[in-house]
Formats: sequence, C-alpha cells, structure tokens
Amino acid sequence: MLSYIYINTKERLEEAAETWKKSPILAIDLECENNLHHYGAYISLIQISDKDHNWVVDVLEIKDIKPLVNVLEDKNIEKIFHDVSFDFRILYDQFKCHPKPVFDTQIAALLLGKENIGLGSLLEEYIGIKKESKFQMADWTKRPLNENMLAYAVKDTLYLIKLRGMLVKELKEKGRLSWAEEEFKFFDTYKFDYNEQNFLDIKKVKELSPSQLGILKEIFSLRKTIAKMVDRPVHFIINNKRLREFAISPPEWKKIRGVHPIVRQSADLFRKAVEEGRKDHVNIDKMERKYFTSEQKDFLENVHNMQKKAADKLGIKGHLIINKEQSIRIANNDFDCLRKWQKQILEKEGLKFP
Repeated sequence: MLSYIYINTKERLEEAAETWKKSPILAIDLECENNLHHYGAYISLIQISDKDHNWVVDVLEIKDIKPLVNVLEDKNIEKIFHDVSFDFRILYDQFKCHPKPVFDTQIAALLLGKENIGLGSLLEEYIGIKKESKFQMADWTKRPLNENMLAYAVKDTLYLIKLRGMLVKELKEKGRLSWAEEEFKFFDTYKFDYNEQNFLDIKKVKELSPSQLGILKEIFSLRKTIAKMVDRPVHFIINNKRLREFAISPPEWKKIRGVHPIVRQSADLFRKAVEEGRKDHVNIDKMERKYFTSEQKDFLENVHNMQKKAADKLGIKGHLIINKEQSIRIANNDFDCLRKWQKQILEKEGLKFP
C-alpha cells in the first residue's frame, strides 16, 4: 500500500516543513483546477516526496501555505518538477512563489533527444512503471478526496527523484549535464506570468469590424462575470467560436440553444452588452512590421542551416539550439540571449561571435 501523509491543517504543514528543510532534494507536483470543471485556474493539491516519504498538501483546506512557499524558495533545496511552465505560472499568480533551484525532468529529456517527453512515457522507459490516466480529468476541488485519487496524485512525485538520477547519469555520459544546468539556472531569472485569455485572443478576431469588436469585448466580459457567478468554466457558458459568431450577428438571447441556461436567463444583460458594444468601437492597433536587410536575411538563413545541421548531429530539436526569437535577436546583434552551451554548438558550425 502506497503511504503518504495528508496535510490539511496549518499545524501539520508547519511540522512537515521542518522535515522538508532538512532534505537536499524534493520532488514536487501540483493538481490544479484549470477551467475544466469550475471557473478559474488555481491549485488544489501540492504533492511532495523526499527519498523516504510522501506528502499531499491540501491547498484548498489550508489556503495560507507560507511554510511550503519558504521551502520552495529555499536555495539549499533542489526541487524536481516535470515541466515547470504551467506550475510556475500558477504558483506565482496565486502565491507569488518562484521555486529555485530547480531540476526539470522534461527539459532533461528534451536535451537527451527524447521524442516522448511526457512523465508517463519517461517513467515507463526508465523505471518500467506504467502511469495511470484515469484521474487525469478528475475534479480535484471535490472534498473529501478518495484514497484512489490521493494515491494517484502521490505517484506523480514518488519516482521523480529516481528518474532525475537516471537522467543526470545519461546527461553526463553525453556531455550535456552543463546544458541542462544552464537551462535550470535560467529559470531563476525568468518571469513566469499567468495570463488569462482576453477577447483579442479569440481566433479570427482580426476579421471583425470595430463595431463587432466592441460587441465581442462586452459579451466576453459579461460571459466571464456570469461564469464566475455560477462557478463554471467560461466555455461552459458560451464557447469562443459562438461568442465570435454572436458578435457578428447577435441572436435572440431568450431563445438561444447550445449554451448554458444562465445565458437565456440573462438575456436582458446580453442585449444591453450588445448595445454598449455597438457604441464603443474597438480598433486593433496594427503591429509595425519589421523588415530585415538583405544581409540580415542571409544571416538568418545561415543560422537556420547551422541549427538544422547541429540538430541532426545531436539528435535534438532545432529550437533547443536556437529558437526563432533568439535568431532575430542575434540578427540585431544581441548575443546575450544565447546560453553558453548554445553558443558553443553554433560556433562549431561556423557562427562567429563578437
């Protein structure tokens, strides 16, 4: 039977934090609500494992997790995550927490040239464990959580320390451990912002007239208010595709089908939003197109060829060696955007640095 300590009080959290402070390495994972069953994105559980024990911190029950935040930001404790991208954004948005130092098993796998970089794939390849998926779409806000759900959550950190050790061994063998360490160091300074979608993020929005954009803006805002009120994801109320259609041709709100019933009940509010939107025209600022000189175009083509050549030799994705943004920046003589390991690879392919 998988053992773990369930933490749902401030006292238990403070007690566990004293144990975590003594560990040089911790495996971390989050279970979140991310506009799947309810309104908004927020953390429900944080799972933690050291070499001998497992913990599940119930963030919805405790709310103030300052003792854990202090551990996550403790520079003497390495934190292992698998794919920090969303986890770091939600941790910072909710708790102003920026974990460091970090080891990301997904980045390590990418630098080793792995095609399948999901945690399940890596656990199966390296440890022979098949990751369950039955609770992947579960509602982690329900309380009490049953034993099977908690055990599933714990398994996401249970093997991370062992997996890290195996990835480090392989990175060393390939002479790529320093690459990974540079990438992880970059996380210390990178700002992980969580941004909610706004009406300008909807597909094909640039095809709308200023009047239609005004309507879209108003009904988008109203949809959010209503979703929050009934605690349902915004797409449960009206999906984006239909929202755009309604901005072009507003429906008879009281008779509309294929939307949440609250929309029909709020028909007057939607009619009013459409009227307000028609008055408040929205113009999208056209981004100034940047043109490259012929020399810059030749340079970028040369860099792309070097990237492809190096990627083929090393068996890794080209964007790891140099991505599009970095290519444009170095075409404008900004070479500080590249990590040391990237420069070394590109130098071997013939790129000259000042």
